[in-house]
Amino acid sequence: MTRAAATRIVRRRLTRRELFAAAPVAGVAGTALAVGLHAHRSAASVTSKGVCRFCLLHCGIEVTTRGGQLVRVQGDVSSRTRGFLCQHGHALPEVVHSDERLRAPLVRRGDTLHEVSWAEALGLVADRLLELERKHGAEALVVQTGWPLVRHPLPGLLHRFCRAYGTPNLASVASLCESSLRMGEALTVGSKYPHHLADAATLLVWGANPERTAPAVTHVLFRRADEGHLIVVDPIRTDLARRAREHLQVRPGSDGALALGLAHVLIAERLYDAEFVAEHVSGFDAFAALAAKYPPAAVEALTTIAPEQLLRVARRMARERPARIWGGLGVEQHQCGVQTVRALVALEALTGAFDEAWAKTQLTPPGPRFGDEPLPALYRMATPEPVPPTPSAKPLGYHDFPLFEVFNREAQGNLLARAILKSDPYPVRGLMLVASNPLVTAPGAQALRQAVDALDLMVTVDPFLSLSARVSDVVLPACTFAEAATIDEEGGARRRNDDADTAVAEHGVVEPQHQAWPDWKIVFELARAMGLGRYFPWQSLREAMAARHVPFMRDDAHQPRPTVRSSARFSTPTGKIELESTLLKRFGHEPLPVWEPPAEPPGPEYPLLLVSGPREAAFINSQFRKAASVRAKVREPRVRLHPSLGFTDGEAVAIITALGRVVMRAHVTDDVHPEAVVAPFGWDEANINTLCGSLRLDPISGFPALRSTRCRVERAHDPTERK
Repeated sequence: MTRAAATRIVRRRLTRRELFAAAPVAGVAGTALAVGLHAHRSAASVTSKGVCRFCLLHCGIEVTTRGGQLVRVQGDVSSRTRGFLCQHGHALPEVVHSDERLRAPLVRRGDTLHEVSWAEALGLVADRLLELERKHGAEALVVQTGWPLVRHPLPGLLHRFCRAYGTPNLASVASLCESSLRMGEALTVGSKYPHHLADAATLLVWGANPERTAPAVTHVLFRRADEGHLIVVDPIRTDLARRAREHLQVRPGSDGALALGLAHVLIAERLYDAEFVAEHVSGFDAFAALAAKYPPAAVEALTTIAPEQLLRVARRMARERPARIWGGLGVEQHQCGVQTVRALVALEALTGAFDEAWAKTQLTPPGPRFGDEPLPALYRMATPEPVPPTPSAKPLGYHDFPLFEVFNREAQGNLLARAILKSDPYPVRGLMLVASNPLVTAPGAQALRQAVDALDLMVTVDPFLSLSARVSDVVLPACTFAEAATIDEEGGARRRNDDADTAVAEHGVVEPQHQAWPDWKIVFELARAMGLGRYFPWQSLREAMAARHVPFMRDDAHQPRPTVRSSARFSTPTGKIELESTLLKRFGHEPLPVWEPPAEPPGPEYPLLLVSGPREAAFINSQFRKAASVRAKVREPRVRLHPSLGFTDGEAVAIITALGRVVMRAHVTDDVHPEAVVAPFGWDEANINTLCGSLRLDPISGFPALRSTRCRVERAHDPTERK
C-alpha cells in the first residue's frame, strides 16, 4: 500500500440541523459560527484562569474571552509562576483560532482526505483495529504520544486503552527525551531528583539551555552567573554561557570523557569529600581506577578542552561545594548517554552534594523488585478499577533495552520502523499518534516514512494537519489544552500521578473549536466503539481522575518493598551511591560509567558532528509553525557553522550524512564548536532528523545519538533545494 501525501481535503457542508446537533459534542463552536460577528462584538468579556501546557513549566495564565473568542492571555500573578508568560503563551489565541485548525474528522479515500462525521470516523477506526487484532494480534498496534502530553494524565489513560485492547505498545517522548537522564540518576543514587539552584556553591549547566527550555527560571540562573557561581558545558556559546564564569566548549559527544577528566583531578589531587565518599559511596576504588585513565592531556585530545581550564574548573568545584549539575538533552542524546549522566552524578557525589537535607526531600519511594534486587522506580503506575488484563506480548524494546522498560513501563519508540519493516520482534501493522508528529521529530524519520507505507492503519489525533497526519488513514481533530479540562498542579482535588499532582477543572478556558474533541473523549469514545466501554465508564476526565486508583501492574501490589536499610539515604540495592551499579551489572551492562567514543570515527568523508535539535527561540519541537506571529520571527531554518569551515553567511549549504542530505541556509558564527554543525529540527521542508538514524542507540536506554552524528557540509547549487 502506497500513501501519497494528501494535497486536498474534501469538506462536506453542514446543514443547519447538523450544526446545532453538533453543539453538545463540540461545545459551542458550531453555535458560535451561527451567531456570527455581531454577537462576538456585543458579548461581554469573561476572565478565567488556567494553566499553559505548551511546555513543562505549566505557567499560570489569566485569559479573557469575548463571544467565544480568546482575546487576551497574560500571566497569572497569583500563580506559582507569578505572572511570567513567554511568547508561546501569548500566542495561544493564534493557535486556538488558527485558520489551519482541523474542522472535522478526516478519512482517506485514495489520495484525498474527506471530512466525515465523528460516528463514521470512530466506527471505521474501531472496525479496523478489531480486524488488526484478528489478523496479527493486538501487539501489532502501537500508540505513540508526543510532547504536549508530557506530565499529563492522558498517557495513563492511553496505557489503560492499550491494555484493554491487548497491546503492550504505548510509546512516548520518553524514548528520546529526559528519561535517559532520570535513568542515569536513579541507577546511581536510587532516584531521579530535581536540582536546587539557589544553594549550589557551584552550578554547572551541562548540555542544556534553560533560557530556551525553562525561561521562567532564567532570572535565577542569571543571578547565579552574576555571583560567579555558574559554569556552562556546551558545544554552543549560548547567552547563558556568555554570562558564566567558565564556558567549556566541549566537542559534541565527548561529555562523558570530560566528566571523567574532572573526576580525575578531584581524586588525584585529593580534592573530593573523602568523609562523605567513605560513608555513602559504593564502588569508589573501581571508579577512581577508571578516572585515572583520563588525565588532562588525554581529555584535551578527546574533548578539545584545554588542561588549564579543566584543572581550574575541577578545583573550583572542590573549593566551592556542593556542586550541582543541571543536565539536558545535550548529555542524553548520544551513544553513551546514560553512562555520561552517571559520570555527572559521580561528580556531584565527590563534592558531597547529596547531603542529609537532600535525602529527606529528593528521594522517590523505593520501587518494585527484580528477582531479589530492589529497583529504583521513576514512577509507580496506578489506574482505576477494573484493571485491564496484562498483555501477553512484551513491548517493543523489552529484550533490546530491558532497563528502559523497567524504568518507563512502555515501548521504546525508536524501534518502531524496525518492527514495521522487519517484523522484529513481531509485526507492527497499526499506528495511532496522539499529539505526536514522528515523521518530523523522530530519529530515523526517513525510515519511518518508508515504514508507514507498510501499515494497515494509521490514525493521527491532532488539532492540525501535521506532516504525519497528511499520510494517515484517519485524522481526528483534537482540542488544544485551552479548550479541554484544565490540568492544574496547584490547587483543587489532587491525585498523585507520576511525579505531578493534578487537579482537573470542569472546562477549558474557551469552548472547543469547530468539531474538535478533547483527547480524553476521543480515547473514551473509541474504546466504547470497540466494545471496551467497561474500562472507560466515566463521562469526563475529572470523573476519571477522581476515581479510586489501584496499582496498574498487579506485580506492584504484591511485590514487597526493597530490603534497603531503613536508615539508608539512597534507594539503591546497597543503600549507597553506586558508582559501580548493581543493576547495570545484573542486566549485563558495564557497571562503571565508562565512556566510549562514537561508533563512527572521524574521516575525510564525514569530518564534522551534526547536532540536531537545540531549541530555536520561536518554536518548541514542531509546534507553532501555524502561529503567524511566532513563525514571523524565524522564517526559515538556518544551520549554524563555524567561520573556519569557509562558508558565507546566508548561502545555501547541504548537510550530508550516510542517510542523505538536507539543504539549509548557513548562519556563520563562532558561537559553535569548530567541528559542530548545529541544525534546528521540527521543519517539514528541511527535516534534519532524516539524517540522524535510529541504528546508533544508547545500549541502556535506546536513546538516539541526535547530538553527535557524523556529517559533512557542502555548498548547495540551488538555494531552493531542500533534499
